[in-house]
Amino acid sequence: MICWICNATEAETKEHIIKKSDITRAFGKGSYSGGNAPVHVKNGKISDIQGANSNKIKYEASLCKACNGANTQPFDKAYDKFISYIYANETSILKKRFIDFFDVYGEEFEKGQRDLYKYYAKSFGCRLVDAGEVVPSDILSLFFKESFSTGLRINFAVNEDVLIMPNEDRNGFIGKGDLIGWSNKSETKKITEYTEYTWSEHVTWLFAFFWYNKFPDGCLGSTWVADRQFIYLGSFESLDNEQRTNFRHD
Repeated sequence: MICWICNATEAETKEHIIKKSDITRAFGKGSYSGGNAPVHVKNGKISDIQGANSNKIKYEASLCKACNGANTQPFDKAYDKFISYIYANETSILKKRFIDFFDVYGEEFEKGQRDLYKYYAKSFGCRLVDAGEVVPSDILSLFFKESFSTGLRINFAVNEDVLIMPNEDRNGFIGKGDLIGWSNKSETKKITEYTEYTWSEHVTWLFAFFWYNKFPDGCLGSTWVADRQFIYLGSFESLDNEQRTNFRHD
């Protein structure tokens, strides 16, 4: 397989599905054991994770060493700085319900938030490739540009039900949502190809929602394309009232 970013070099490296730094931030480097050890849940199947570098939380190889290393390292660093800021300033963020990228990246906030967006674009691209989909050309072309146009929109929202969890549980609540493709149909009503996608990923209560060629749900936060200093957080609940009551009593 050829690396999907550069489309030139053999894909030799496996991108983490659950980012290694997120796992180590919540659980340490491992080895993990005992009742508090993290597990991986996929399609209802629960698997033990021995450490933060477990193959169970990696995609199959789809990136070359350069693209998964030096070429995209600034994107990974921008993401890690962003998530560290979320954890360190949780109380303030949840009170204000917005994030000022100046507070995260300082005077370099324009570059910082652009690199953060590119991290999420890389994450989205890896998910598409894992599903056997073709990464759209407008996403492929943005990684090494300062100015770009794309159909990928992102917004951020607070899952209010995660806030019910004890801190030690919600800090380790990390994962990805379902990738959904929306099809155009030909005149014969046969599906031709997916041209629109929705997806999500989350770290603790903060959910990032991805909308490719789909109009974002405004309840889930302000629309972001690496184009603003402030992002305003949306809000949603994933449990019904009965589930919420039972959850609080467990």
